[in-house]
Amino acid sequence: MEQNYRAFGLTLRSELPLPGLPVTNDKAQVQIRRGVIPEWSGDATVRYGDRTRIQGQKWLIRFRAVPFASLIQDGNLVQFEGDPAQDEVSRLHILGSSTGALLFQRGMVPLHGNTIVSPNGAAMLVGKIGAGKSATTLGLLRRGNRLLADDISGVSFDHSAPGAAPKVVPGFPRLKLWKATLDYFNYSQTEFQRLRPQLDKFHFPVDDFCDTAQPLNSIYILQPSDSPGVHIKALSGLNKLEALRAHLYKIRFQDAIRNWPAILGKICRLADSVRVNIVERPRNESTLDAVADAIEADLCKSAG
Repeated sequence: MEQNYRAFGLTLRSELPLPGLPVTNDKAQVQIRRGVIPEWSGDATVRYGDRTRIQGQKWLIRFRAVPFASLIQDGNLVQFEGDPAQDEVSRLHILGSSTGALLFQRGMVPLHGNTIVSPNGAAMLVGKIGAGKSATTLGLLRRGNRLLADDISGVSFDHSAPGAAPKVVPGFPRLKLWKATLDYFNYSQTEFQRLRPQLDKFHFPVDDFCDTAQPLNSIYILQPSDSPGVHIKALSGLNKLEALRAHLYKIRFQDAIRNWPAILGKICRLADSVRVNIVERPRNESTLDAVADAIEADLCKSAG
């Protein structure tokens, strides 16, 4: 049975149940439906191995190792093919790679990071895989901040108000956490559902979720290092733009511009409008509290 859900400021009408997402009666803007996904035919502006083909407002994703493929088109359709007995796999990729593609097509800038809302503004945490984004996010949530987006932070721009700060739209009211992070914060993995069987990563529902878009104050780029202590370094000028390029969600900067030239202007506007900081931390989980403390202190300083 189809159901309407709310995520990223959009109403999604889905044949696939999406538990954990808010249900709504609003008119659907995006259709998620099952269907056969044919092999790609014709040219592609972007090819990533056998997995991805992109041509303008058409984006094909096909995983050979798992039973999933999807076609995302015109910012309003996600058609997917998967094994009905493994719907958890389909959900994982629809709410991951397929959603990232959808946001690009709808003119947002999806960054690979989490966003929290603090008393001093919204802050996004980005970084390479293993940098500690989700663990640091949980540390900040436990300090009374609210979750706005997990894994994909969709940034929207008000073109009618050129001076307005870019906003992050509400994503999913959950985190995806490794067992090591649950252990660090004294949670039992038996309380949570695995993302997929045999993977030690879990869905972590978040009750204190912000469901309205928020102006973005700061971006923190987490960088594990061999240096002792936690250090925050503010970037300026073109260094901000260069630092952000690497954190588009699952697409290279130059490939995004090739399909959606307006992305360049939006990234420049983002770099010009928000604070961008490098956060260096030692390579171990025991510094999570120190990282969260340093980010909170920096946000407080920015508001003062």
